[in-house]
Amino acid sequence: VEDKVVLKECETYDLKTLRGPHDYIAVANSSDAIDKIEQCIRVWIKQIEQVLAESEQMRKEADDIGPRAELEHWKKRMSKFNHLLDQIKGHEVKSVLGCLQAAKSKLVATWRELDNRITDAANEAKDNVKFLYTLEKYCDPLYNSDPVGMVDAIPGLINAIRMINSYSRYYNTSEKMTSLFVKVTNQMITACKAFVTNKGLEDIWSQPREQLLSKLRACIRLNQEYQRCFHKTRQKLHKMPNEKQFDFSEMYIFGKFDTFVRRLDKILDMFETMNTYSRLSDCKIE
Repeated sequence: VEDKVVLKECETYDLKTLRGPHDYIAVANSSDAIDKIEQCIRVWIKQIEQVLAESEQMRKEADDIGPRAELEHWKKRMSKFNHLLDQIKGHEVKSVLGCLQAAKSKLVATWRELDNRITDAANEAKDNVKFLYTLEKYCDPLYNSDPVGMVDAIPGLINAIRMINSYSRYYNTSEKMTSLFVKVTNQMITACKAFVTNKGLEDIWSQPREQLLSKLRACIRLNQEYQRCFHKTRQKLHKMPNEKQFDFSEMYIFGKFDTFVRRLDKILDMFETMNTYSRLSDCKIE
């Protein structure tokens, strides 16, 4: 879907011979020539309809994908639709349209509608990229820091997401904003797993006990601060009825992190129980 689309070369008519209105009228007056031109634009219409249909399909994404992937997705989309727009503004398409307009072909209306849809899609991608770029520096700690260092970055991150929700033209739908939050959650969990296991090199038994427990508590605190900051922003917005609200599913955004934290709590409980029994074994019965 993300590959650039190249409009097929017109095989039914040599478009280089069309140099201006005089040639367009000559083609329009020949039913054979206009038929060849219409065949050409039908191929392009089919291509563009396929691109638009693919762009409207549900995206297939990994369950643990992070927020950087969102920016990459929209950058690719912007590149694809801008490349298509450049071709639509080119000599060949203009020449074909000139002939069809002179012939009063019904395909002109079909083309105009597709042209508008491509322009809208390009504008949406451009606007989304602009706003997602503002998020980039706030997302960097999710990739480059540990859960301890991430805590300080959360207020700025939540505020940047709030600004996107308030001011973006296209991105501020509940569906897109929730999906963005879920990607932030995913990356936090990924970072927590790497932190606890030393990037997969160790398990919970191979590390010094207190060091491991400190890591587990840091991950739990990250989840708490993330949700606290989210709720603080939501409450602040409730007092500003003219602002776009944070009306997103908390279960959807935080559910996976809460499940992960419950597992960490169980590990903490297990070690606490082991410590208790360990102290009991040190007691001597007189």
